[in-house]
Amino acid sequence: MTRRIFIDADACPVKAEAERVATRHGIRMVLVSNGGIRPSQNPLVESVFVA
Repeated sequence: MTRRIFIDADACPVKAEAERVATRHGIRMVLVSNGGIRPSQNPLVESVFVA
């Protein structure tokens, strides 16, 4: 089973903390946003933009 953390990037005040946890445990993280966020340079973090 693949583990992922999904974050509402528009409203989550703990994005940075969640990214640190994902990196520490080697878990992929998906940031879901309707735009206006800076993409992460972390290879475990994927940004998904929705309309």
